Amino acid sequence: MKTIYSNLQRNLSDIPAFVQVVESKSMSHAAKQLGVSKSTISKSITRLEETLNLRLLERNSRNIWVTAEGQTLYQHACQILQLVNETDSVISGLQSEPTGRVKLAMPMAFCREFLAPNLQAFQRRYPKIQLEIMMNGHSLDLFHYEIDVAVIVGELENSELIAMPLYAGQLKWVASKTYLDRHKGQITIQSLTDHVFICETRYGVERFPIYCHTSKSYLDLYTNITHCNDPLTVREALLSGCGISLLPEQYCLKQLEVGDLVEVAEHIKPESGAAKLTALYPSRKNRSQRVDVVLSFLKEICDGIK
Repeated sequence: MKTIYSNLQRNLSDIPAFVQVVESKSMSHAAKQLGVSKSTISKSITRLEETLNLRLLERNSRNIWVTAEGQTLYQHACQILQLVNETDSVISGLQSEPTGRVKLAMPMAFCREFLAPNLQAFQRRYPKIQLEIMMNGHSLDLFHYEIDVAVIVGELENSELIAMPLYAGQLKWVASKTYLDRHKGQITIQSLTDHVFICETRYGVERFPIYCHTSKSYLDLYTNITHCNDPLTVREALLSGCGISLLPEQYCLKQLEVGDLVEVAEHIKPESGAAKLTALYPSRKNRSQRVDVVLSFLKEICDGIK
């Protein structure tokens, strides 16, 4: 055992390559993340396996599997890298300046409404960070597109990615005062869909879950309804008098405050979590300082939503 540890000490430089391969499940993606050639990654894995006399990875032309021995080494390797990063942060302190490219993916509405107005402040604070922003209306493969941070809307599906909550948004039924003045009367579960003419695509399903008091029910938000994958477009339609619809509260708080939009049907509550915002990123281990400051800035922006 002592011999194995002694040999492993001589191959510590190969540990980051092994960890990146395990996390990305690809030699090519690991090479891109570390800025080296694929052959360099392959040689690092081979040296580790020869040093330890253990099979760490099983691989063919398409896939990579981690062996039980590889999983054990991975857990300890992550601890090693985390300790190295923490030590480096302590030594560097505030003298180091975040530098480099950070690739972001997010819904267009979030970028237009919240990120874009704050970009100048970010660039003043971190002048050496280059943001590359991708607009997306659906979940993307972070590894395939080499995305550092993604902002998603709604409940998080099972994922190997790390999640950081940004904003616990709620969905609200809203309409313009003008529309409500023309259509007076109590809104019930049975009558609500008669007033819905446009709906964001993610909510436009035949069985959208809602709660009335303590009873769960479903609304048909698909049939005979226009759908759009941009909540800001839905908001503009509602402001012009196009009926009642759902909006994430972060996209209508200002309009509700000044009275341009009015919340209705408060007793008919959409399923909780449908509009919350979450930041996803591949791993907390060996995470760069530039990704950390972007995550912190996104949280700062969302904390300011009111």
